[in-house]
Amino acid sequence: MKKSFTYVTGMDFAECRLDSGVVVRLPVVPGILKHPSVELLRRLLQNPSVARKYTKEALRVAPWQVLREFPYDWLKLQLETANIRPMRKRAILFMISDDEEDGSRGCS
Repeated sequence: MKKSFTYVTGMDFAECRLDSGVVVRLPVVPGILKHPSVELLRRLLQNPSVARKYTKEALRVAPWQVLREFPYDWLKLQLETANIRPMRKRAILFMISDDEEDGSRGCS
């Protein structure tokens, strides 16, 4: 019997304006933060401190299919203070640096 797999993807995007004026576009993925609904999560992610916490938790638990939807420079910035395993950190840095060369994935 074959088993089909469904991969986790972002359901939508939320924009967060940081204190510096930079706008970060984040994928809304249920389950990274356990309790909020999709609609509530979309609103919560407009808060910079929630956006940072959400991104750090995504770095810790989300698969690459989800992480690649985040702006790479935002991931790199949050990776420095995220509490994740060293091997996972190296893997994420490798994936980010590999795709960073085309310059198409950044904060706006």
